[in-house]
Amino acid sequence: MKKLMIITALLSFCIGAGAQEKMYEVKSGKVTMEMDMMGQTMVQEIYFDDYGAKQVTVMNMQGQKMRTLQQDGSNIMVNDADKTAMRMPAMGQDAANRINFLNLDEKTVKKNKIKEEGEETVAGKTCKKYTYKVMMMGQPITTTAWVYKGITLKSSTSTDFGEMGQTATKIEENIDIDPAMFTIPEGVKVQDMDMSMMGGF
Repeated sequence: MKKLMIITALLSFCIGAGAQEKMYEVKSGKVTMEMDMMGQTMVQEIYFDDYGAKQVTVMNMQGQKMRTLQQDGSNIMVNDADKTAMRMPAMGQDAANRINFLNLDEKTVKKNKIKEEGEETVAGKTCKKYTYKVMMMGQPITTTAWVYKGITLKSSTSTDFGEMGQTATKIEENIDIDPAMFTIPEGVKVQDMDMSMMGGF
């Protein structure tokens, strides 16, 4: 369970989830990512709508399909099959601090030490490559991100918990997304996760 919680925290840091401003140049879409998470390869699907204002991550965790979204500063992990949901604090780059690569103002660039490092191709898309720094769980995090129209298609992150990378294998733009993807099913009670299980983390 501890590993699951750490993975969820790192996921929320990497991809963000939910914002009130236009984050992407693309209205809606689906990004299929392959991740190297502490030595384990995982596949996740990121769905977004309203130019990134709505976003959810779907992945198979320990044999169960989970949706992770943000609500009121917390990560909500929804298991639709079991009709359960678990809440944990959004650690790291939550909705309020999520970097908007479409609007890199001087304050954001300085705060996160953002540097543009040229262009590279990921999943057939020309991306701008950036390096930046943020804090997660009180620890400095250094990330390299490859960004296409505001969407991170590849990232490489160095943390005290180990190295982590994710790369898009496919991106689908301007597709219809079921609004239910971004909501907690009616009647499902959200339980608060026991954060003492994080132990030394």
